[in-house]
Amino acid sequence: MIFKYIKTAWRNLTKSKFYTAINIVGLSISIATAIMILLWVQDEISFDRFHKDYKQIYNVHNIWKGGGKENISSNTPGPVGFYAKDVPAIASSVRIARESSGIISLKNQKDSYTGLSMAYADSSFFNFFSFPLLQSSKPNLLTNIDEVTISEALSQKLFKGENAIGKMILFEKTPFFVTGVFVDMPQNSTLRYDAIFPMTYRAKIFTENGGNGIWKTIDEDLGNYSFDTYFKLTPEANPDQAIAQINNSYIKAREGNKNTIFKLGSLADKHLIAPDGNKSALRMVQIFGAVALLLLFIGAINYVNLATARAMDRAKEVSIRKIVGASRKQLFFQFMAETFLTFILATCVAVIWIGLSFSTYNSISGKLMAFNLNNPTLWLLIGSSLLMTVLFSSIYPAIQLSSFKPIAALKGKSSKPTNSIFRKGLVVFQYVSSIILIICTLVIEKQMKFIREFNLGYDTSYIFTVEFNEGAVENKSTVASKLSEDPSIVSYSINGIYNPMDYGSSTGDIDWPNRTKDQSLIVTQATIDKNFIPLMNLKLIEGNNIKGVPADSSSYIINETMAKQLGLEKPYVGAQMSLHEVPGTVIGVVKDFNFSNLKNKIEPLVFWTHRYAGTLYVKTTASNAQKAIEKVKTIFNSYPSEQPFEYTFLDSKFDKMYKSDLRTGLLFNIFASIAIFVSSLGLLALATNAAQTKVKEIGIRKVLGASIPQIIQLLGKEFVSLLIIAILIASPLAWYFANEWLANFSFKTELNVWIFLIGASIALLIAGLTISYQAIRAAKVNVINSLRDE
Repeated sequence: MIFKYIKTAWRNLTKSKFYTAINIVGLSISIATAIMILLWVQDEISFDRFHKDYKQIYNVHNIWKGGGKENISSNTPGPVGFYAKDVPAIASSVRIARESSGIISLKNQKDSYTGLSMAYADSSFFNFFSFPLLQSSKPNLLTNIDEVTISEALSQKLFKGENAIGKMILFEKTPFFVTGVFVDMPQNSTLRYDAIFPMTYRAKIFTENGGNGIWKTIDEDLGNYSFDTYFKLTPEANPDQAIAQINNSYIKAREGNKNTIFKLGSLADKHLIAPDGNKSALRMVQIFGAVALLLLFIGAINYVNLATARAMDRAKEVSIRKIVGASRKQLFFQFMAETFLTFILATCVAVIWIGLSFSTYNSISGKLMAFNLNNPTLWLLIGSSLLMTVLFSSIYPAIQLSSFKPIAALKGKSSKPTNSIFRKGLVVFQYVSSIILIICTLVIEKQMKFIREFNLGYDTSYIFTVEFNEGAVENKSTVASKLSEDPSIVSYSINGIYNPMDYGSSTGDIDWPNRTKDQSLIVTQATIDKNFIPLMNLKLIEGNNIKGVPADSSSYIINETMAKQLGLEKPYVGAQMSLHEVPGTVIGVVKDFNFSNLKNKIEPLVFWTHRYAGTLYVKTTASNAQKAIEKVKTIFNSYPSEQPFEYTFLDSKFDKMYKSDLRTGLLFNIFASIAIFVSSLGLLALATNAAQTKVKEIGIRKVLGASIPQIIQLLGKEFVSLLIIAILIASPLAWYFANEWLANFSFKTELNVWIFLIGASIALLIAGLTISYQAIRAAKVNVINSLRDE
């Protein structure tokens, strides 16, 4: 019986090739796109969940009160991890300190490697996290001060496939011995390193350099928030109680100061939820998941609409089957088999679509997802997508088509299917979905344009940066003299700011007069020279720039936000403060500018002249850019070093910061366009149905002199009224979704009425073109053919 159902279904599908093709194309596109979206969603939510006991692992966040508000970040001082040893609820802990730059090489090898991701970690690192080891010389790694563990990829680069264990590498000319090689950390890990050095080495360097004021070891330094600290709790532990004990230890060490406390954030949430609670990444994942479901529903609705649109054609067929003895149950299962077969074919085509487009999809999304038919996750997504759409789209048409009354149908009185309200509801749903997607697409594009064109408060045009080698740093005055002589170089600065979009160095080791015991402040610190502020075109709203003289060592320049959070009153110049116990005077205040992602608010910032300054900023012109680069390269190479010459323009650093957001926006635009296209197929089905059910009415009107525009009006007025209803429903929903997404940006575009009017106009245009096409076709049908049965 089942075989008979399938055979008959196949005969019906091949008989109506046009409608079958529309069904399969629409469904296959919907299913393929939904599966690719869900694969992206699955990858996003899988971050860090491969670790054993990941539900018990927490990242420590700090909460500090300053300027009348709470500020949250994921950085902690070193002692926080040290305190964990005294908390029974914490089974183990690990501290990680990222190394922003450095050169790795072999002693007798000319090749050196920069741009690597490196970190220092406690010896518990590989027991704490589930990063598999390929090779290891001992059970516990990172216990000795001169050892290092490297990734499989770095091992291949350095040793060309040879056994790396026991071999020596140089990091900034300091020898380390390889004691372990780990499998390359997966893409869905928030921790991804090429080399991991022992924390004991960083602790040794810290102490040898004099520590930080009164704190001489990293286990007692409460001033520098430069560690990522992770706790693994016992299964029965209460996270709030565990962190409360850490807070008690910290407050005691701070002599009762409660301005900074700590909280725990789940490792499973780290990728999608920022420490401050910003859920923009999670929102995008939820939006993409909703788009995938919308695509499946739209594809199913299209099938329902096409099936019911052709009900008139199938009425006599159903009636004859009933007359010869077919029961309604048999007809129901016959139409169910037809639906199932259609969806099986559409799914096969969808798999082909995915296979052909997956490499391009990975390129656009910036991921390395695998399309493997042996992947159980893939088949789970395919199966669930197929089941959901089949159940939704098969039952109503099967009931509808099997319910015709034979006598009425054979008399030609079944030309108008029942339950038109249900089908109109489906059309409104499609309209609403399309309008929301159109408006959200316009909002995302407007925000991305806003980001690209936003005035950051400084100049990035024709400025490139170079990390100095050791020789150039030691001869900065000579380098400066050579740079000044070159006409292709407009200006230059030698400073300690590797990336002006992410200064990446903050501290709480700051003091100022009239500071109360309960007051604290975390500030971003940056080392500059006298050329930096004019080169970057920063605006001084009060005071003066530093002068490049020894007296600058006691001078500070702060931003407006810091002046407010210090409680200063105008004039700001002359205020006293100290940073890392270096007393000095505020000599200038710069206008607030964005030195981090536009999702973040502007934080307190202080410029000074202390500490390391090894980054060169060069401003040139479009015509002289290449000459300037060659000049800097010549100067760089005049100081022999293992470090290769590399330069980066600030514009490219800006683009890199927002690359993920731009990719996500592009993906959304593509998926939204596909959903709108599939919705248009459904609208075409309804227009076809309207033309079929009114074919004789159209013929009579043409005989009486109706023009083509009048025929278009006849067929289109119902759809336009449904579209107006959909616009009224979709507009507030689109406003809500867009506003929720924009809320994650501290600096954002405005939502104005024009976006909604443009979105509604686009929807009207698409609907008008679709309906007009079918109406014109119906109007051009020969009247004799339309009325020949009358």
